[in-house]
Amino acid sequence: MKIGKQSLLIMLSFLAGVCLYVLAVFYSFQTNFFGLSSLLVVAFLILMGLGGVLLGYGSAVIMGGVLSLKLAEFVAQVTFSKHVIEVVDEEPHTFKYRLVQDTFMVYVPILIFTLAMTLTWDVHSLHDPSSSFFHPFLHEFDLLSKPTSVDPILYSAGIIPVMMVIMAVVGIAPAFVVPYLRKFKITGINSGPFHTNFLFTIVGLMIGFSAILALVGFVFNVLWMGKGPVYYHYVILGTMGLSLHYTLGLHLGRNRSENMVKSKLVQNSSERVIRGAITINKRTT
Repeated sequence: MKIGKQSLLIMLSFLAGVCLYVLAVFYSFQTNFFGLSSLLVVAFLILMGLGGVLLGYGSAVIMGGVLSLKLAEFVAQVTFSKHVIEVVDEEPHTFKYRLVQDTFMVYVPILIFTLAMTLTWDVHSLHDPSSSFFHPFLHEFDLLSKPTSVDPILYSAGIIPVMMVIMAVVGIAPAFVVPYLRKFKITGINSGPFHTNFLFTIVGLMIGFSAILALVGFVFNVLWMGKGPVYYHYVILGTMGLSLHYTLGLHLGRNRSENMVKSKLVQNSSERVIRGAITINKRTT
């Protein structure tokens, strides 16, 4: 029996996430890696990965399929613009399109991991024990704080739910976008002038590039230079695996979310989000 390309991609992506979980446990609990407690932690992380797949699938359907058009209409009302969405029945054969589709399971996990670790570091930076108001809340969501227990099972039981919450938060934006990466062509009308958009894009790229460099330096120092606490390995590698499994869920729910968006466009187009196509006629005189 031949294994299809999509099935092979799903299996390899899930196994890659499991390998990252195993590495997380190995680097964090080396002295007792083959003990029962470490094996149970690996099992817990695999269950977390399955939860990440379900979370990604549900996010793609709910955020992308149900709520994304409402968000687009809200943005259009606020910016006094319109969005024309053209349904692309036949997939383009351009290099850019193929690159975006074939590398979906590469760039999306990297994006989600970057967002997750950025949020994790922000929470850790804001976690000030002297703050009586924010301390109890931030303490519960600070993945990088010193663990209160060295027992692998107790530590995992406290940290895995927080990792899932952070993944649910940072996964909202990719889930909203995922239906529109393949079957739709969107054209904005009365949007911002190109020169101001260009300026904001450059500023955003500079800030984002600086954040990415800081994050890469942090991960490199922890994983390869060994300068961070041992439990940082657990958080970073576990988040890598969960980002991959969440993206796998987005991948599995993409078809359904696309069909839901298409169905909504066919049934009812609003005043600011319209199903159609834009044709530009160049004037010769």
